[in-house]
Formats: sequence, C-alpha cells, structure tokens
Amino acid sequence: MRLRSFQVRLLLWGWAVLLLALAAAFYYSSTLVGSELVRETETRSWKQLETVKWLLEEHESFAGEWAMDEWAKTLAAKMGSRITYIKGSDGRVIADSEVPFGQVPEMESHDNRPEVVAAREDGRGMNLRHSHTLGKDMIYVACRVSRAGGMPAGILRVAVPFSIVQARLDSLRINFLWIFLTVLLLAAGAGTYLSRNVGRSIRAFSEVARQIGEGNYSMRLRASPGGEFQPLARSVNAMAKRIEKHIQTIDEQRGQLRAMFEGMNEGVMVLDADGRLVAYNSALDEMISMPGTAVGRTPIEVCRRYEVQEVADQLLAEGGPDRAMAEIELMDGRTVDVSGVPYYENDGARKIILVFHDITVIRQAEKGLRDFVANASHQLRTPLTSIKGYSETLLDNPPAKFEDARSFLEIIVKNSDHMNKVISSMLALAKSEQVGKALQVSPVSGRDIFSRALDDLTPLGHERGIDFSVSMPDDDPLMVMGEPDGVLHVFHNLMQNAVKYSPDNGCITVEAKKQDGFVAFCVEDQGPGISKEHSLKVFERFYRVDENTIDGHGSAGLGLAICRRIVQNLGGEIWHDGYGEGARGARFCFRLKTPA
Repeated sequence: MRLRSFQVRLLLWGWAVLLLALAAAFYYSSTLVGSELVRETETRSWKQLETVKWLLEEHESFAGEWAMDEWAKTLAAKMGSRITYIKGSDGRVIADSEVPFGQVPEMESHDNRPEVVAAREDGRGMNLRHSHTLGKDMIYVACRVSRAGGMPAGILRVAVPFSIVQARLDSLRINFLWIFLTVLLLAAGAGTYLSRNVGRSIRAFSEVARQIGEGNYSMRLRASPGGEFQPLARSVNAMAKRIEKHIQTIDEQRGQLRAMFEGMNEGVMVLDADGRLVAYNSALDEMISMPGTAVGRTPIEVCRRYEVQEVADQLLAEGGPDRAMAEIELMDGRTVDVSGVPYYENDGARKIILVFHDITVIRQAEKGLRDFVANASHQLRTPLTSIKGYSETLLDNPPAKFEDARSFLEIIVKNSDHMNKVISSMLALAKSEQVGKALQVSPVSGRDIFSRALDDLTPLGHERGIDFSVSMPDDDPLMVMGEPDGVLHVFHNLMQNAVKYSPDNGCITVEAKKQDGFVAFCVEDQGPGISKEHSLKVFERFYRVDENTIDGHGSAGLGLAICRRIVQNLGGEIWHDGYGEGARGARFCFRLKTPA
C-alpha cells in the first residue's frame, strides 16, 4: 500500500500548531494571573503597613527598644508579616520581628535599602527582592513615621513573604499544566493511532541506517516506510556494499602495516607537515624512551638531540632534499643512524618518516677490528723486528764460535715462541667468539675440572716453590652448567697467571662457594696486584699492565679476553676482585649457574 506521506506531514504540523497554541495560552495565562497576584499582594502589603503605622502612632510610649521589639514580634505573628523599625538618622534597626532582640544591634545598617531610600525621599517605598536574613523572597513596603511610641522618628517597614504569591501561582500553573497535558495526550493518542504502522517502518529503516552508520556494513535496508524512501534505501544499500568492501581492504592493509610497523627492529617516527610527531613504533620507544605525551611534539623535544631536528627541518624546507641522514649518540652510549624521507598526502602536504637504526654493534665491531689489527700488528712487529735484527747480525758478522752465537739464537727462539703464542691466542679468541652460543652446555663437576687443572699446574708451581691452598665444600662435586674444555681453559689461564706473577715460595689460594643459584670460583695470588685503573681493562684484548710488547712472562694480553668470552658463552660472569690501589696480590673470580 502506497503511504501518503503528505498526510503524515500535515498530522505533524497539526501537532506542532496545537503544541504552540497550548504553550502560548499557558504562558499568557500564567503571566497574567501572576501579575494580578503580585498586584493583589502589594495592595494587601500597603494596607498592612497603614494598619501597623496607625497602631504605632496611637501606642503609648514604649519602656525601651526591647518593649517595641516585643510589640513588633507579637503584632507580626498575628498578621503573618515581618515588621521592622529603622532609625531615620542613621538606618540602624531598632526592632525586627524576625530577629532576636539580642542580635538586632548586630544587624547591618538598612539605610541603603531601596524601599527605605524611597520612603525617606518620597514618604513611602516598595521593593521585591531576596532576604539574606530569612533566606527567601519578600515584598517590602515602607513609610516615614514621625511618632513611634516615644521612639525617634524613622522608617516603618512591613515585609510579606512572596512565597504566598508563588504558591498560588504554582497551584494555578499545575492546573493549567494538567489541562495542557490532557489535551496533548489526547492529540498524541490520535496521532499515534494514525501513524503506528508508518512509525514502525521508519524505526526499522532508521535502525538499519544507524547500524550502517556505526560500521555494520553488512546490514541492508529490506523495507521502506513509503515509496519516497525506496530510492534512498537502494542508494544506502549500494553505498554500504561499497564501503564494506573498501573497509575490508583498508583493514587488511592497516593490519599489514601495523604488523610491519611494530615488528621492525628499527625505530620509526612519523611527522606531520608542521614537523610534529604523529606516530611512532615500540622499537623507537625502547630505543630512546619516548615520553608519554610525545604525540604532537617536535623531534628535539622527544629525542633531545638537535641532529634529529636538523634532519626534519631539512626535509620540511621548501625545495628540501629527498633524503637526509644523521648519526647521533644517545645518553647511554649507543650510536643510532637516523635517515629521513618525505612523503605527500592527497592534499599535497609534505610529511616525513624518520627511521632510527641502532648501529652500536656495527661501530663497536669496526672499532674492535681496527684495534685488533693495530694491536696484532704491534704485538707481531716488535718480536719480528728483533728476530730480523739478530738474524742479520748473525749473517753479516757470524761469530767464530757457536757459543758466541748461542745468546743471539736464544733471543730469536724466545721471540719466535712469543709470536707463536700470540697467533695461537688470537686463533683461540676467534674460535671462542665464533662458536659463541653454540657451546654444548651441560651439568659438569667444577671440582673435577679444577682437580685436572691443579694436576697440570702443580709441577709448574713447584719449580718455584709455590704451593696451592684449596678451600672448597667437602664432598660436594660443585655441579655447574658448563662445557668441560671451556671451564678447564679458564682454570688453566687464571692459575697459570697466578703462578707467573707470584713470588718464589709464595702461595696461591683457590676458593669455591655457592651463592644464589651460582657457584663462584676465585684464584688469588701474592703478586704485585692490579690497580683500580688497570682492573677495569684487564679483560680487553691485548691489554697488559706492563706496556712492553713482550713482558717478562711472554704474555700476549689475550688470555683474560678469551676467559671472559668463554664464561659469557656459558651464561656466567668473570671479574677482578681487587683490593684497591697499591694492594698486593690479584684475585680473579668467575661464577657459573648451577643446574636447575
């Protein structure tokens, strides 16, 4: 059935006209009656004032202000009004029916009250306002009084509560409101009866449209309230279908971009056309600890590095480059490469993407390689020069006797041994760094491995009268997570160093104890010790306390570096537990995890 929507519009217009007519009648009636009630109350107030004035003028002299105040309270209670007598010369309140007599002297001067001012100038005055003393609206009327029962001439004021008028007006308005609601309900009932079917259709139509508007694009408009809505329904359905397809594509792309954005190891910062932060990923937050209110700020505010701001300024400048780069060093010592490229929105706005790449490991590797090559060259150059020099001496001036050449040959052999030791240590260090985390870690007995190392090093110590003092828990295998050859190498190196640097007839102490899921092993000698300055560097490659290329013990400066790498690969740590500057004796400790 074709819905005649024009009739519905007429019905709605009829309701609107009826509503406006009833509202106008209600407003006019309440306003007119309210004005009449106010005028009636004002007239009654003037009559009460004249009555009180006549009674006051006819009253004999009061015994005092307290007597007048008592008289005012008695009369006001009978009349249902408030009576106040104000001294004419200074506005001081002499009597007030609503205020205890003891508080009357504390009342402020009424000399500036509008009704008092009018009464003083014109003989009488009136004012409607809120009373702060009583906390309600009052109608005030006042007049001059020359005789007041022996009291000085002044102003007599009578106040009538406006709530009386308000109550009558509210009652009238309620009656009008009931009439208004009755008529309106009758009209609404008739309208509802006529428009029930069309209303149901419109609600269904609106609900589907609302769900489509809220993103439920699978909804479709199946029915329309009338013929005029059918083209709209078809258009909305077609639009919803297109939007649903576009939203699916956008969601897929957004998910892919979000996964890429958050899955990157590099930090990413997106800036708008004003150079302010729009978005960033978690990698950047981990890299530079972004503040919680980073969005909307400039790069220098969130990174605290002017180089990043310069990259952004270059790319945002008119005619700026298509790519800009900078290298910054963070407060924690890490090195970060920052590269930025611009991109353009549909409106032509030039925006920026900055990529932060942590190149600390690369820079450290480059520096380590340079230092390694330099140190290796330095380590090999000196013994090689010595070998070459003594060899040329033997060739150019060969001694007549072999005994004379023996010392030269011994020096050549000593330097050759040192070169071989340096090369072997370099290969061992490279091997430890290459296998790294590939070590086969398993539960091993630290006591057994130490015993093997002790058996190997005891003869070397006895050659110089050095003894080993061992302090370990009795009957405890000291199980640790390790690799036998690696742990043995660490024991060998630490104990061999202790033998080298201990004085003849000295003592080397080896301790082991358990602590918080680890077993710690310590080797302590009685040698010259290591100062705090050197203590922090002894685990670096080619570092030796003695700066000579070949020290008195033939050290290559790689042993402790190899030990550190092995212990780290086993999940432990190694350190020098020195006694401070100038202390005698060095104490090296390492610890490994115990099996779970």
